[in-house]
Amino acid sequence: MMSDSYLQPGLAYLASRHIPGCINHGWPWDKTMIAPGRRYLGVASSYQPIVDELNHGPGAGSVAVRGQGRGGSRTRQPLLSSCSDLPFLGPRQRELCALDKSLIHVISEGASMGIEECQHQFQDRRWNCSTFNNTSVFGNILNIQSRETAYIYAISSAGVMYAVTRACAKGELMKCGCDRRVRRRHTTDGTFEWGGCSDNIRYGSRFSKEFVDSNELRYNAAGLMNLWNNGAGRKTAKGSVDVVCKCHGVSGSCSVKICWRKLKPFRDIGGDLKTKFDGASFVRLDKKRKRLKRVTGKQKRPTKTDLVYLRESPDFCEYNPEIGSLGTRGRRCNKTSYGLDGCTLMCCGRGYYTLIQEERDDCDCKFYWCCRVECKRCTHVREMNYCN
Repeated sequence: MMSDSYLQPGLAYLASRHIPGCINHGWPWDKTMIAPGRRYLGVASSYQPIVDELNHGPGAGSVAVRGQGRGGSRTRQPLLSSCSDLPFLGPRQRELCALDKSLIHVISEGASMGIEECQHQFQDRRWNCSTFNNTSVFGNILNIQSRETAYIYAISSAGVMYAVTRACAKGELMKCGCDRRVRRRHTTDGTFEWGGCSDNIRYGSRFSKEFVDSNELRYNAAGLMNLWNNGAGRKTAKGSVDVVCKCHGVSGSCSVKICWRKLKPFRDIGGDLKTKFDGASFVRLDKKRKRLKRVTGKQKRPTKTDLVYLRESPDFCEYNPEIGSLGTRGRRCNKTSYGLDGCTLMCCGRGYYTLIQEERDDCDCKFYWCCRVECKRCTHVREMNYCN
């Protein structure tokens, strides 16, 4: 049986391959600030897709050098070329992955999108979606079944759906293409005509459901919670659709208007799920009916687009690997803010210290004909605050 610490089997392993080494996550460049034995990972400036590894690597058995840590050490990981290279895939996941040789690239892209979006949305909170260099990716936070766990599962499921849907529209997968059903199912009342290539949202959602949900247990509380949040992520993505139109006609007129359906940017989906995170529902298992229910009748009944959780979140103030908390010591904060990114809340009442940094950059640039640009060098004093 799969360990509870794993995010969806296989998906977690793929996601972990996009973490480019040890990256400081909002901490000052002072080695004394980092306690021995801790490794802080955060948002990379960009995630190198696994497809780049495969295209540029010398072979499936070779080793690719991934990102460089603060100490200069480099992490080496083996290249992946097929579903058989993924040790954490379940039987059904392996079967689905084998349907198309390009799926391994698409699924890994969706997994990395989920990680990057999670870290963007929570960059100003005590829990900033920290990641670890292991197969669980997010650490022991997944064992708590808290709001954070709910968001991780929802954004991961939405990421796979999004990546598969977009790959279908771009012709990268053999089993799917543009959505032709939209022309029959959605009337236009003569205001425009369906054309172009509409995103195949139905196929992306169905594939994500089969792949991501396949190994979840449907008879215990944790499994039901994960399935619920997986579905909420997909439904949120399905509801984030734009109708994009283009006009055709003589001299720029719009005598013919052609439209198609397209998913909104993934940033919008991540933001919608962040809102649902703040309004998530506290639930418990109804052992007789084998389903989740509200803890009290006074709570709002959660819909299938809401996030649900089984346990309250820790405060994440102190370092505690047993609950996946890196603490907030050394985290940067905003001393003028009264929000969650402010030094009062971020630092958990421990106070903060300030570092002054001088930065020099180009300013007052002028263009001279022809052809040069001359700039002055200006000095700016930058004040940065960090938690004690």
